Amino acid sequence: MAFLKKKIDDLLIIEFNKFDDSRGFFCEIFKVSKYKKIIKNFKIKQINFSLSKKNVARGLHLQLSPKMGKMMRVVRGRAKLLAFDARKKNKSKRKLISLDISEQDNLFIFAPYYYARGFIALEKNTLIEYLCTGEYNKTTEYALNMKDKTIRPKLNLKKFSFSDKDKVAMSLDHWFRLNKL
Repeated sequence: MAFLKKKIDDLLIIEFNKFDDSRGFFCEIFKVSKYKKIIKNFKIKQINFSLSKKNVARGLHLQLSPKMGKMMRVVRGRAKLLAFDARKKNKSKRKLISLDISEQDNLFIFAPYYYARGFIALEKNTLIEYLCTGEYNKTTEYALNMKDKTIRPKLNLKKFSFSDKDKVAMSLDHWFRLNKL
C-alpha cells in the first residue's frame, strides 16, 4: 500500500510498505486504485530502468510533448534524486530540489512534467526505476545543465561523470529564453 508521505513544492514523496521476514521481503509498489488517490490522472505510459556506476550524473531532462511526469525510486544503492521546476516562475529562484534516497527508504518521488529530472549515483551499481506518464520523444526532450553556475543550491560536480548529451546541455538562461511553461 502506498501513501503520501510528504510534499515539497509540487513534488510528491510517496512511501510504499515493505514486508520483511526471514525469507526476504515483499513490496506492492504500484496499485492503480491507491495512486489515483495520490496523483490525479496518473497513467503509466513507459517504465525506464538504469544502472549507474558510482559518481555518474544523469540529467536534468524534461519532455513537453507528450508531457512526461516521472515517478522515480532507488531500487539498489543510493542516489541524489534531483528535480528542477522549469517554469518561468522559477526563473529568479533557480531552485533545485535534491533528495538523498537509498533502497531502504521505500520511496517514490513524483514530479510533474514541468520538472527537469536527474540523479547522481552515490554508490556503485545504483539502480533507478522511472514510471513515466508519457512515451519518450527525442525531438521534444530538453537537457538542462546541472553544472549551471546559477542553479541553487550549487552542486559540487567536479568528480562526476556525464554523458556527451549532458556535457553540452543548455544553460538555465537559454532555457528560460526558450521556455513556454
